[in-house]
Amino acid sequence: MATRREAIDELEAAYQRFRAKIADLPDDAYAETWLGSWNLSQVLAHMAGWFHEMTGAFERVARGERPTPEGVDYSNADPWNAKFAATASPGRAALDVWDLRYKKYREAAEALDESFYGENEGRPKIGNRLLTGAGIHHFAEHEPQLDAWLASRRS
Repeated sequence: MATRREAIDELEAAYQRFRAKIADLPDDAYAETWLGSWNLSQVLAHMAGWFHEMTGAFERVARGERPTPEGVDYSNADPWNAKFAATASPGRAALDVWDLRYKKYREAAEALDESFYGENEGRPKIGNRLLTGAGIHHFAEHEPQLDAWLASRRS
């Protein structure tokens, strides 16, 4: 399992790769529906919402608390995803929010002590799990969908 530096480097590479594909899109492209009923602004808001939630999780772990606040359940992602998508900023403003939330997420990951990264008895430690779900794997999940949409825009 990756060290903190390796995990954050993997996260950053995925972020940069994803962002490069959308950085030069015109403002009106953000309103095009391409992922089910979602447009780019909503996809970015969805991802930014998880970055925000997991930023708090990193901060709680750093304070010696459990990552999820008492009474909060992330196991059913659909209501969370809908809530996040509903907060989408229009056009390129969505990219600004996404960038800011990513930056805070990454900073929280970097601030978490190295001892929370790696593995314990063959299982990833909490730092790796928090970077993987909302970050590394999230980019991997949506990048092929993004690529397909971008290819359809060129044809």
